[in-house]
Amino acid sequence: MQRIARQLNLAETAFLLPPSTADADVRLRWFTPAQEVTLCGHATIAAFSAAAERGVFPVTADEERILQVETLSGILRIRVRLRDGVPEVAMQIPVPSFDALEIDRGAFAALWGVGEDALAGEWLVHRALSYWYMPVRDRAALGALTLRTDKLAAIGPKAAFAFFTRDTVEPDSHWHLRFFAPFHGVPEDIVTGSAQGPMGVIYLGLTGGETDQGWSEFKGEQGDLLGRPGRVRVRVYQQRGAVSDLEIAGGAVAMLEGRIRI
Repeated sequence: MQRIARQLNLAETAFLLPPSTADADVRLRWFTPAQEVTLCGHATIAAFSAAAERGVFPVTADEERILQVETLSGILRIRVRLRDGVPEVAMQIPVPSFDALEIDRGAFAALWGVGEDALAGEWLVHRALSYWYMPVRDRAALGALTLRTDKLAAIGPKAAFAFFTRDTVEPDSHWHLRFFAPFHGVPEDIVTGSAQGPMGVIYLGLTGGETDQGWSEFKGEQGDLLGRPGRVRVRVYQQRGAVSDLEIAGGAVAMLEGRIRI
């Protein structure tokens, strides 16, 4: 699987396998070109969209299919339904926990070729995934960020970097995100479900929406600066003032179909 992922050279490649536990319907593994990872959103959306289209997990027009999926992040819920005749996949994301990110802000901003004032606001680190989340002043500042992996090497191989702004391309979006994971074989990702999902929790904190109950839906943008715009629906469930469930949702477009010779 790692060799196939390296040959395809996409941000992530997903593999559907028989489950190893009776509690799951299927097992899912994700690989970047460099390593296996514990969570991936967009490859999951693609995998189950393809599975629905090919009849592996068929869905009819009047039903929603719910699958329990074994992953390195535990058993996650996948919901598949048809929207305008096309599969839409909703993937459960583990509810994140964050710590404050303590780092020399000026020195870190300089590594990306911007001033400290471009990265204003609270900096957070996702405990489970080691994603660093940093708010950016606007899309102009977001576009000015320049990845220089050699200068970031001293930070360590586990970190990945999510920069976001509330200055969006579309008026009904809630944030615009750029995501860099050079130490995981992904210099910059086009769309990152595992980073977009936790943004729903961060956004609630920024807007003071923690008192709402039930499901709230947000729209995250990504990829526009790479000429590959993507949109992710992020759904957050709050119960008694706390986030207790989280999922991302979207569809996929088939671009290639073929066979691999091992």
